[in-house]
Amino acid sequence: MEHTTHHEKKSFFEKYQTPISIVIAGLFIAGAIVFTKMMPERQPAAQSGGQAQTEQQVRAQMIDAAKASGAPKKEFAACLDSKSKEGAVNDAVALAGRSGVQGTPTFFVLKDGKQFEVVGARDEATFLKAIADGKAPADQPESPKAEKIVLSETDHLMGPKDAAVTIVEYSDIDCPFCKKAKPTIDKILKDHPEYAFVYRHSPIVQLHPFAAYKAQAAECAASTGGETAFWKFMDIVAK
Repeated sequence: MEHTTHHEKKSFFEKYQTPISIVIAGLFIAGAIVFTKMMPERQPAAQSGGQAQTEQQVRAQMIDAAKASGAPKKEFAACLDSKSKEGAVNDAVALAGRSGVQGTPTFFVLKDGKQFEVVGARDEATFLKAIADGKAPADQPESPKAEKIVLSETDHLMGPKDAAVTIVEYSDIDCPFCKKAKPTIDKILKDHPEYAFVYRHSPIVQLHPFAAYKAQAAECAASTGGETAFWKFMDIVAK
């Protein structure tokens, strides 16, 4: 009985599978190159309200906010473009680290010579109870030991300097939880004018690429328009 070997019985695909595979792969690569060239070039951008923003767009927004807050437009723009406040914001970030800040918003309450933390966007009742008790909320995990908060002339202070209760907030202008906490803090301060409030920058650029830039803009609003302009600017950009 005659036996035909496997090599003699190769099918057409078996004979030409390698060349065919090379041709198919080439077609896929060529198609990918054409598709890539048809796609628009993407630039690094921050997300705001579901839309990508460029630095020029954010700059325009900051200038509009400064103008609305009462800061002189020309001087503000010069300050922002010079990046003269970059060092001040970097110093604030370093201070936040030494204070044990691990996220935003983080509030330090200074009362009776002591300090404690209220972390996150807590409701009004929880925040007021913490102040009354003189300690962090019971459901709040213990934070690493923080450096003692010392107020300085460079702080943005609202309220009496000798207040019995001072709330120090470390915040990121673009942080959604900071925005959520703002109405609560505003109401507490309105209901308790005897309290003092201090705002300190703690931008998290890994999450919010323009947060440090906006913090610099806030400092420019303060230096060109004064503290009144700073607080109005913050009401506009941090709401």
